[in-house]
Amino acid sequence: MIQSVKRAFDILEYITQNGNLVRLNDIANALELQNTTVHNLLHTLKDLGYVEQDELSPRYRVTTKMQCIYPPPVSVSVLKNTLRPTLEKITELTNETSYLSVQMGTYFRHELISEPDRSVKISLELNKDYEMTRTAIGKVFMAHSEHLQNTLLKNLDEPVQKKLQAELSEILKNGYALDLEEYEPDLNCAAIPYYQNNRVVAVLCVSGPAFRYKLPEMMKAIEIMNGVK
Repeated sequence: MIQSVKRAFDILEYITQNGNLVRLNDIANALELQNTTVHNLLHTLKDLGYVEQDELSPRYRVTTKMQCIYPPPVSVSVLKNTLRPTLEKITELTNETSYLSVQMGTYFRHELISEPDRSVKISLELNKDYEMTRTAIGKVFMAHSEHLQNTLLKNLDEPVQKKLQAELSEILKNGYALDLEEYEPDLNCAAIPYYQNNRVVAVLCVSGPAFRYKLPEMMKAIEIMNGVK
């Protein structure tokens, strides 16, 4: 066992379980640690954003950044059961294919699909890994994850990095992403994040053939998805 890691978690647990506003001396006494050891660990946790110091007293509290390391509150199977009627409604209103997609590390996959009853439609594979950087779905996940951005952008040329960073900022600002034949010819896609407890746990999207599913239809699809999710 690595003692420094254990001590850091012991400190976080102590703070949250004892009023979330505690003195350094209290932590040191409770955990039987030297004050300098606790100070150094608190300083590191503070630099990382997991702990902050009270403005009026020399006390420490755990920040809301801790929520970043919580697992998603629901499983994929629950998401699928919950959102199946939503996808069906989106497809009914847009008359195009809708998807529920989840992140799998640096990839995503479609977990659920609802197809329209028409001869020409988009039908992408379920349970297949798709790359992030050239898809509306992937860019939604990237826009909401600094870690994912850092991982994927570092492998791109600098001009491409800057262009994509600007696009991700717009996605975060606007609340949706568009793919106009970027990932695949003749395929357009509009995507929005799906939140639970203020975290993006999935992406909803509507895809269609580029010859009929154009920008006005895509913007209407975004309105519909936001209205029924």
